[in-house]
Amino acid sequence: METSTDTKLTSEHLETAERDHPDVGIQNEKPLDDDEDRAPEARGREAATIDKSYRLSARFLGSMAAIGLGFCGGTGGYALIAPVLGEINNDLGPSPNVTWVGIVYVLSEAVFFALVGKLSDIFGRRWFFIIGSLIGVVGSIVGATAQNINTLIGSEVLIGISAAFQISFFWVISEIVPMRWRYLANSYAYMITIPTNPLAAKIAFTFQKTLIKWRGSFWFITGVNALSAICWYLFYHPPTFKMLHRKKLAKDLLLHFDWVGLLLYTGGLLIFLLGLNWGGALYVLVGTIKRVAANSTRYPWTDGHVIGCLVAGGVILFICFPAWELLLPFKNVEPFLPLYLFTNVSYQACCWLTGIGAGCYYGFSLVWPQAVASLYTLSYDRQGTLAGLAAMGFVFGQMFGGIMGTVIGPRTSIISTMWIAAPVLMAAAADPLNMKLTMGLIITGAFFIGASEAQAAVSSTFSLRTQEELGTAGGLAGAIRSFVSVVAVAIYSTVLTNRRGQTIPRYVTPAVEEAGLPASSVPALLSGLAGQGALSASSVPGLTAAINATAVEAYRHANAEAYKTIFFTSFAFGGAGMILVWFVSSNDKSKENYVAGHVHDPRQAKALEAAES
Repeated sequence: METSTDTKLTSEHLETAERDHPDVGIQNEKPLDDDEDRAPEARGREAATIDKSYRLSARFLGSMAAIGLGFCGGTGGYALIAPVLGEINNDLGPSPNVTWVGIVYVLSEAVFFALVGKLSDIFGRRWFFIIGSLIGVVGSIVGATAQNINTLIGSEVLIGISAAFQISFFWVISEIVPMRWRYLANSYAYMITIPTNPLAAKIAFTFQKTLIKWRGSFWFITGVNALSAICWYLFYHPPTFKMLHRKKLAKDLLLHFDWVGLLLYTGGLLIFLLGLNWGGALYVLVGTIKRVAANSTRYPWTDGHVIGCLVAGGVILFICFPAWELLLPFKNVEPFLPLYLFTNVSYQACCWLTGIGAGCYYGFSLVWPQAVASLYTLSYDRQGTLAGLAAMGFVFGQMFGGIMGTVIGPRTSIISTMWIAAPVLMAAAADPLNMKLTMGLIITGAFFIGASEAQAAVSSTFSLRTQEELGTAGGLAGAIRSFVSVVAVAIYSTVLTNRRGQTIPRYVTPAVEEAGLPASSVPALLSGLAGQGALSASSVPGLTAAINATAVEAYRHANAEAYKTIFFTSFAFGGAGMILVWFVSSNDKSKENYVAGHVHDPRQAKALEAAES
């Protein structure tokens, strides 16, 4: 409940903001935004100028709820569906297009991240995030009522677009809390995602036991997204367009917007990522490999579809887009992405570290559930529990990372956690068949790389030349994060497919032939072991109980050898992270009490918009 005292305090904020508006960041350059064009309430200020009651106000707490719930819905759109995608395919298909259910989520998210940040910096954030959650509501309803795989893919496109808004939480929270508390505030957001992130696999498997099965996950996300949209609408009132631009018209900003840069960036990124996902063999994102076809080959890496997308997308994204931004022929048009963000070493290091962390998260979310089903003999319930261990360790690490960043400082913490995580994840290759050892190493590695990723994401908001570019910088950071994630998933999927293609024939074929199985029956046996057919004497001529036991044991060893390669591959990302951490700068403590933004009382919006500087 807002009080009359709050109205008085807001007017005082207008006066103090005029006197106290430091340029925040390690680079002491003049901000791009024209301060005189902003209403005082739309500018940053010192925390001391904000009354303590503001932190307990409905608008602040409600905004924090909206951010947390939105993040919860955004992560659930992927994490609740991936573990049971095999069962979904059995119900609605089977369809070879099922692999695109997970792919389009990441692609949509990656393309829209920077767009959300840039446009909300210019036009105000409120309606962007309301609409973002509403898109999530529509997408999850479409998914819950889908009758075929193509409809399900369409739902994930909408959910992925929505996630670009919702997973922008780290810079939206950073805008409304003092800089010193940004790490802890983000830990709160990670805690909200416990049902849709670390416990997602368990919840998804539990829904499978109900009458509505996997549709329950979609209905659950629908409720979360709807509640988020309500909170955004009722409580989140950041500076409006008129408060951000008292001397400019929307039509002028639209006319002078870098539409060509936007087209080159989004088009190049989308085409390039499509090429990455079309190449090689992609695994279905499922909790158990035994319930669905093991893989779905799209195109060879040498195919024209793949090469054409990679070359065209790469030329547009890495050559045409930078060239256009550098040589922008229109003097009154600001580049879509400020060029200094690409030369800001600390910012770039933080962005790519978040990508490395997310790449491990998505990669191990894909690989580990398959390893659980392929390597260990477990009940369906226990598979559901263990399948989520990697994600669980990662998210709990993200929560703990906020505490570490606040207590001991982010730079020291980012360095130490990454240097622990990378070797530990690689060490999981020691003996994949030793379940306890492998689980312990993966959980530990995921925990520390999660802690590193969370702190890097928040640290990326500190090294900007002005905090008024939080949306633009945060959007680019999110896009880089998604880009690396897509690369990681493509690499992990291709390596696993190729290695299994080598190790399974090498270990299984000689073992079963020596046990007495006719060579002509080996292909049917391999299909059965992969979950693509039955393991019976009628479907596999010559199969006996003894031969079947031999085959299963050889198949486990073949998979163990393949997963060893995956764990070694993880060091390609972790090793890069061990180098990047040294380029992260320490935060400027003199700015730790600075608050970049504010959520105002909606009853005062007109007065704030009309306030004179």
